Parts: sequence; structure tokens; C-alpha cells
Amino acid sequence: MAAKELPDMRLVERSQRKTMSSAGAADTSGLPDLAANVAPVSAEDLEKLRSDLVTEHELRTRRIERFIKEGPLRPAPRAVIPVSENDL
Repeated sequence: MAAKELPDMRLVERSQRKTMSSAGAADTSGLPDLAANVAPVSAEDLEKLRSDLVTEHELRTRRIERFIKEGPLRPAPRAVIPVSENDL
């Protein structure tokens, strides 16, 4: 009976979400404008990011091609399961 006295939190949260979504478009006039917190990106930063991504793509492509040609660098380890004489 103690479980019935306390409402299920999931149901309470669900009903709160339903009432918020059924209210329609939320009033956003009271919310702060967070766009001012975003730092502007310079052209140099974008060019550096582009060059870094191109370099990373080239390196990854070479690694994949090398793996396809040569296979894995070392054999994959195999699990060693000890067997006692009693198991035989």
C-alpha cells in the first residue's frame, strides 16, 4: 500500500510534458538571447579547420589502404582456456 500512496514519477513527468506541449508555442520572450555568447569565427580559423580535416582524411585513407594491402599489424590474440585433467 505504501507504493500506491506515492505517485509514479514517470507518470507525473509525462503529465507535465503533456501540459507543456498542449499549451502550444511556448512564450520565448522571457528567455535570454544566447547568441551573444557565441564567439565569432574568423576566416583563418575556418581555413585551419578545413586543412586539419583534409589532412586527417588523407591520413585515415592511407591507413585504411595499408590495412587492406597488409592486413592487421599483428595477429589477434586468442583466448587461452586452461583445461584441467579432471575435465577430460
